[in-house]
Amino acid sequence: MRPLLVVYSTRGGHAGRIAERVVDRIRTLGHEAQLQDVRTQALPALERYSGVIIVASVHQGRHAPMLASFVRARRGELQRVPTLLLSVSVTEAAAVDPHRPDDERLEARRAVGKVLEEFERETQWSPDHTVPIAGALSHTPYGAVIQRLVRILGLAHPYEIVFTDWNALNRVVDGLVREAAARSRSAPPETPEPSAFRSAVEGAVLAP
Repeated sequence: MRPLLVVYSTRGGHAGRIAERVVDRIRTLGHEAQLQDVRTQALPALERYSGVIIVASVHQGRHAPMLASFVRARRGELQRVPTLLLSVSVTEAAAVDPHRPDDERLEARRAVGKVLEEFERETQWSPDHTVPIAGALSHTPYGAVIQRLVRILGLAHPYEIVFTDWNALNRVVDGLVREAAARSRSAPPETPEPSAFRSAVEGAVLAP
């Protein structure tokens, strides 16, 4: 199986740590993985990979504009490989918190859905799988939305608290790896391209 590509965008750093965990998990399962910051433009053709996992942080209700630009530019390639979007937000933490009232959880779930719908509308891309991931709160200054979530969750400043369910993340990654491996087994064998030297020799022999 060809390597899997993990592309990430991060603002506070936690989405980057999630991306690193994803790569570690893929390698633990015995497969190759490449980690790439979306800010790095030099990416090869995505068809070189068995699948693409995008780890995307959400800030003030939006995914990073640079990530949206990447998806728009590579949309055709993304549609030809298995894809997984991990959307990382603190709002998801409120949506899955069993200690919160049902109406607050529902409000948070709707907010998460709205962010994902907006990203799909903006990029005109639908990944094979989309999984919201609870992120982390750090000591960095927050916007009004995050400050409200801090109050809802009863947290105090300044420190970081991580809401990410690492075991659940592993299960999601395992699923995509199984899918990519199955597609790889069913795909016809690739025909290696002839080397430039061999092509030149054949061309000379066949020339009249």
